[in-house]
Amino acid sequence: MNSAYVFCNCQLVFPDSVVPGNVLVDNGIIKAVNETESLASSFPSEWNDYKPQIIDCNGQYLSPGFIDIHNHGRLGCDAMDGKVTSMETIAKCHAEHGVTSFLAGTSSIPWEKSLESIRFLAKYYKEENKRLASATTENDNVKGAQCLGIYSEGSFFSMEKKGAHNPMYLRTELTEEDLYALVEAAGEALKVVSLSPELNGAEKWIRFFAAREIVVSAAHSNATYNETLAGIEHGITLATHTFNGMRSLSHQEPGILGAVLDDSRVYCELIADGIHVAPVVLSLVYKLKGPDRIILISDSVIAGGLPDGRYEKGGYTVIVKDGVIRLEDGRLSGSSLSLDGAVRNMVNLAGAKLCHAVRAASLNPARILGLDSRKGSIAPGKNADLVIFDENIQIKKVLISGKPFLP
Repeated sequence: MNSAYVFCNCQLVFPDSVVPGNVLVDNGIIKAVNETESLASSFPSEWNDYKPQIIDCNGQYLSPGFIDIHNHGRLGCDAMDGKVTSMETIAKCHAEHGVTSFLAGTSSIPWEKSLESIRFLAKYYKEENKRLASATTENDNVKGAQCLGIYSEGSFFSMEKKGAHNPMYLRTELTEEDLYALVEAAGEALKVVSLSPELNGAEKWIRFFAAREIVVSAAHSNATYNETLAGIEHGITLATHTFNGMRSLSHQEPGILGAVLDDSRVYCELIADGIHVAPVVLSLVYKLKGPDRIILISDSVIAGGLPDGRYEKGGYTVIVKDGVIRLEDGRLSGSSLSLDGAVRNMVNLAGAKLCHAVRAASLNPARILGLDSRKGSIAPGKNADLVIFDENIQIKKVLISGKPFLP
């Protein structure tokens, strides 16, 4: 079956603009981009040599696929379940919301069990990438988003800012033994490690991972400004769900927030649901960090997407009410947000330009993972991870490496 497509009659979402145009895709790669001044379904005649299938966007937006680097599960499934079926459900749900690739997130559970789950995820990542690499054009569709690796968010946090993490399983000293256990379990699948930079042993961990181009993220931290700045100097480049699980900002002790918001070396994750972070704060972060240092995340968890009710999560109860997930004591516990919803909220609640909101869900996460030469924007030579959505950012069609996603 022909693997070539021409997307025409599109509004192309680039990192800093939205312009009308057409896109040629072949064998899962963007071959050419043609910007036009009108929405006419016209493209260069030489594109016909590919004998492409024509996809008319009907004036809707053609965007790079979203990349959700920080999420844990959805629809009753958790990335730490150790089940292929759970990962398939999570990947399918991601794709339904415009996510073409994602990291599988861990959380704080008993350490040996955590390592067991990480080994499963490392194997899943390896087998999925092997399968995708050997896929042929005869496989005319995909069933879910691509797993890009593991986001380790668990265990190495301060007690003061633990959030919904179970204090029984926190390890507040970062030892060499735990470091090598984590590395051995995850292997090449490990892409992000989150930790509290003020903990004993943090400097060695940060330097170790930064030297290996594994992203280190400041998370669940009660760090002072100077402690955080030291962590950034050692190699921290990301702030996990900024504001949530962090020491409050003070005019006399700016703390971790003062450091990550001010330092241009740091990307700031945001859960843009209007609940974890108030709309005015979303707007302030957008103005402070600019469009190239914000990464939108879902931080979705096992109860995400489920109806209101009580659910078990890792041995304790969460309550979903009006789509908000909390522990029994009222603390937020992850979210039910989807990444298309995060993009929509950055536009509607924070006043971000559409191109910048999409950038925060595509090019910026691709850059921090070192994948921006292949993913994150509409440009020749990049993977054809593409999404069509309407003026309300409702997803209409998804392609992953040039193959249609069919739910």
